[in-house]
Amino acid sequence: MKPSTTAKPKQAPLILGIDPGIARLGYAFLCEEEGRLSMVDAGVFTTCPQAVEKRLQLIYEFCESLLLKNSFCCLAMEKVFFSKNAKTALVIESVRGILMLFGAKNNLPVFQYTPLEIKKTLTLYGKASKQEVQMVAEGILEQNLPKSDDACDAVAVAICHYLNEGANWNAVCP
Repeated sequence: MKPSTTAKPKQAPLILGIDPGIARLGYAFLCEEEGRLSMVDAGVFTTCPQAVEKRLQLIYEFCESLLLKNSFCCLAMEKVFFSKNAKTALVIESVRGILMLFGAKNNLPVFQYTPLEIKKTLTLYGKASKQEVQMVAEGILEQNLPKSDDACDAVAVAICHYLNEGANWNAVCP
């Protein structure tokens, strides 16, 4: 008699989209099944004012908790460009460094997109407004986006990644 085996259904691969910030980190999980992209979860992780190194640790630990709850295959984040405030730019770059370290330690490919690339990919216009990007994202997902701009930006980053890597999807997310 042959033992019965019940195969666990394979979970569709998830993309983790991140809008990096030290006080507010937007995140979104998207999945693709049968050619349809959908939002699994999205939200904002906040840190209270305290030493930057403690906030960076909290962000890293939050990402680890996301990985325990969800099996994602890659991380896509916004590549932030600041020209006015160097101090803010340095702190955001520290957050991005923590995210890259998280990806490397967990063997996750990390992809980065500028706001211009995200807008052009979603709307075909690099100077599109946040509202235009959100409207297109909702149309692609056929879902309403969260109210938070940070979470919406994370969704847009993840969609941008999917649209840019669609032809390589199986290579990126086996």
